[in-house]
Amino acid sequence: MTDDGNPDDATLLAQLETSPDAWGRLLNAADAFAASPHAEHDVSWSRPEPGGAGSVSLPYPLYGERVELARRALAEVRAVTPAYHWTRHRAPTVPADGSPLSPADAVRLATALVRGERFGDGTIAAALERGAFQAALASLATWYRARPPA
Repeated sequence: MTDDGNPDDATLLAQLETSPDAWGRLLNAADAFAASPHAEHDVSWSRPEPGGAGSVSLPYPLYGERVELARRALAEVRAVTPAYHWTRHRAPTVPADGSPLSPADAVRLATALVRGERFGDGTIAAALERGAFQAALASLATWYRARPPA
């Protein structure tokens, strides 16, 4: 483990939840995105609304049910972790050659995306567009399915 907020791979994977129910929800989410990486109702944007004194609210993303289920599943299996200081480290990117993310990099990416949404509306929407959100789900699902039974 490193003390710079970027734990080694083994440490990140060791802290993942072991509950089969939580993983079942993540596997279902990953399968839904594998079957259809981009669905019409995954993201829509609010309309700007006039406010007082001539102000106008900015649009913000409204995520569809499967995105919200996937986001919650990532948190439930602890793939969104305070151990990885996502603001101090550059999040992993999905390899351009189509190869999968390592499971630990999927944890790092999931943390950066889910936590990043709180600070920048549309972080998850942009990740969905480029396939990064789906790649993190797929990597974790593949890793979990390949593990020996407990």
